[in-house]
Formats: sequence, structure tokens, C-alpha cells
Amino acid sequence: MYNIPSDFIEEIWSGSPILAEHLKVKFTVFCRSEGYACANAILKFFASLDESNTEKFCTYASTWIRQHS
Repeated sequence: MYNIPSDFIEEIWSGSPILAEHLKVKFTVFCRSEGYACANAILKFFASLDESNTEKFCTYASTWIRQHS
């Protein structure tokens, strides 16, 4: 997960620009409190997602990991 692209939010939620912007702000807050490039930031972001957005994130992450491992 450390190597996931920095634009993952824009990629996952490309069809919902308003939601993508909201999630970028949320993720930035976690990064500022936990530290940029910190596993805790992405874990806290992930834990804050609702069920449908968790599924979108997991689908994206698992596809990206398979393609880059």
C-alpha cells in the first residue's frame, strides 16, 4: 500500500468529482495528523469509508497490486 499512486482517489472516484474532492480533503486531514506516506493515514482513511466506497477502494487496490507485483 505504500506504493499506491498518489492520485488513487481521483482514479477510484473519477465518476464522482464532488465525492472525490471530499475524500481528498479527508485523506489530507489524516495525512497531516499521521504523517504523509504513513500507513496509519491510509488505514484511517480506509476505515472511514462507507461500505460501497470500501468496496471501490478494495477493488482498485487489489487490481493495482496484482498489476504491479
